[in-house]
Amino acid sequence: MHFRRVYQAGTWDVAGRYMGGTEIMHLVPHGGRLYAATSTLQQVQEPGDPAVGAQVLVLESAESSWRVERDFEPRHWRLTLDSLTFTEDGRGRRLPEPRSLLLAAPTERTGRLAVEVREESGSWTRVPLAEGQGTASIRSFCLYRDKVTGLERLFAGTAPMGIFSGVLDLDVPGSIRWDTRPELEGYRKRPMGFAECNGVLHAIIHPGIYRRVDGERPRWEQVYTFPEQVIPISSGLRGLTAIPHPSGQGEVLLAALEGDRARLLRIDPLASYRDTLELDVLDFLGERWGRRPSYAIAAYDDMTELRHPETGAPVLLMGVGATFEADLSTHPKQGWDPGGWYLIRHGEGRYALRSITAQEPVPMPPLVATRSIALSPFDGRTVFLGGYDPNMSPCRNTAWIFSAPLETVLAAPS
Repeated sequence: MHFRRVYQAGTWDVAGRYMGGTEIMHLVPHGGRLYAATSTLQQVQEPGDPAVGAQVLVLESAESSWRVERDFEPRHWRLTLDSLTFTEDGRGRRLPEPRSLLLAAPTERTGRLAVEVREESGSWTRVPLAEGQGTASIRSFCLYRDKVTGLERLFAGTAPMGIFSGVLDLDVPGSIRWDTRPELEGYRKRPMGFAECNGVLHAIIHPGIYRRVDGERPRWEQVYTFPEQVIPISSGLRGLTAIPHPSGQGEVLLAALEGDRARLLRIDPLASYRDTLELDVLDFLGERWGRRPSYAIAAYDDMTELRHPETGAPVLLMGVGATFEADLSTHPKQGWDPGGWYLIRHGEGRYALRSITAQEPVPMPPLVATRSIALSPFDGRTVFLGGYDPNMSPCRNTAWIFSAPLETVLAAPS
């Protein structure tokens, strides 16, 4: 009933392939397996270390060990991974059975963005998306049905090219046919996530929220901007998620603001996107740690919804990391709490703070933030948590994954 470390970077899989990484970016159940996306941001390579880039790792059963599924070149230092299930193709034709695609999008220094799609055979197909100048990345994916055309569309939030849309086309390599032009462009920061709320697609891009206006000629309009100044080093809002409206009618958006005013905000589309402070993250951490941090990041990439094993009530889990560094002129390198912390949201905004506590290894290496959380595809009762954040400091093989029973993950500290 304890947390158990199930992956530590710097090891070799059963086929003799090196598994590295400074971060676990995403944990993604897909096709009855669990996949992990690694990052090599700030990796220090020592003599004898294989030169690897971001990787896709796979765990095929509860009894198996992680292995390398896909290697990227060292220039691809970060990776976004997601699994999306289509029910129809780009012409609106119903599929005989749903089709799930595993999508991997590596960061690219040359500006040539592409999405790699895992075929059912286990091979990967590269699908070009866009070309630009300099470093480019895809930070988020989403599947959404246009309420005017009725078509199921795939969305990719790229930086800096724009938000692109595509459809399922089983006649082209990789089964994705992207539009040639972005639906939204001209922003500077990364699109950190999408969420459908009250039947409308939304995207978060520093420091606000955009809403898609569906149709044959879709457009995006900014509907919310955080009303206070956001510190320049912040990525803005993260973890956009639709949750039930407190009134019981419809939905609201929940988002986490990164920075020296870190907080969780409830944003109501039915009330002209008025925001409500649900949790001051820095004050909350300060009360529990006895010292208030200066800067925090919550919901690094998403919020994971689980069901309480006793009550069946939904709970949201999200990783959190915080620093006590006083100088915030650049992204803080020092002062980060080493624990693998995460927040649990109960009911209508009641929060609890938990951390990964394991009997091994001893001593526990710095975990420095939980980035991704996923329910096991094997038994539905085990939770996997992965992470680390270099925070602009050199490191080596710091990526980690722990697992624990759901009851342990939700339990109060002993």
